[in-house]
Amino acid sequence: QHTMEAVRSLLPELSTALRKGNCGRLGIVGGSTEYAGAPYYAGISALKVGVDIVHVFTSEDAAPVIKCYSPELIVHPELDPSSWSKRLDVMLVGPGLGRDENSMKVAVDTIVEAQRHGRPVVVDSDGLYAFTERWEWLIAAPRHHAGLPIILTPNAVEMDRLAVKVIRYGSLLIDHFQLRLVASKLAERLKMNIFIKGPTDMFATTDGKVRLFDREGAPRRPCGLGDCLGGIIAVFLLWSTRKGVDIENVAAATSFFVREVARRAFVDTGRGMTASDVITHVSQLMKNVDEGEKKHEE
Repeated sequence: QHTMEAVRSLLPELSTALRKGNCGRLGIVGGSTEYAGAPYYAGISALKVGVDIVHVFTSEDAAPVIKCYSPELIVHPELDPSSWSKRLDVMLVGPGLGRDENSMKVAVDTIVEAQRHGRPVVVDSDGLYAFTERWEWLIAAPRHHAGLPIILTPNAVEMDRLAVKVIRYGSLLIDHFQLRLVASKLAERLKMNIFIKGPTDMFATTDGKVRLFDREGAPRRPCGLGDCLGGIIAVFLLWSTRKGVDIENVAAATSFFVREVARRAFVDTGRGMTASDVITHVSQLMKNVDEGEKKHEE
């Protein structure tokens, strides 16, 4: 069920005995001169959901900008996270990355390394562009184990590009009624899970099973909202692997959580709602989940 219970099933238990990092260390590969905000939105959303540490690996010119957004993010002025990879628990590849040759190479290398070492990974935004260009090589790369959790998070345009490249789907824009079938075929072919963002969120697992999530959200789609989702789903993915919770709960929890914080932000702000307004509601909703408050669930 895509309710608070789905989120609650993933949460690590809080205790005064915990040490910094016990609730997770997220690595984000992304950000560029033009899109410095994307990794910030992803990182700060992840922190407010409850991950302990966020490292952002970004271009040299974007690093000081992201540092100024928040002192809570650890920002590295280099895209390549390999020297830190053993200290990271989950990777998010792509928000605001850009599509220059070096960025694309780093994205592909990061996905390969995550697969090799058994680290959960979420691929979003320009990371998906890199993935689409090298998908055959990426799915052939060695994996630490067959059930390694990988989630791709395309929007409609990114999903269309994947479908055209991977299963040679002929349409330039996937028909809504065909999307479920296409998602199923793609997930089976890639042996990766796909969370498709849209009016109705869709989640396809590696066995071809597809679930739909249509809880009320906000009638606004401001830039940055997808980046917030990327940070949140990466944290939920990490927690699910640690607790042995079914990956479908990750999708259900993510869809519920992002739609609910967006709904609350829109109620408060209206047409002028931005991603920053959405982020202000993340901590409170997580508090509601922790406290088991049912009044926001229906």
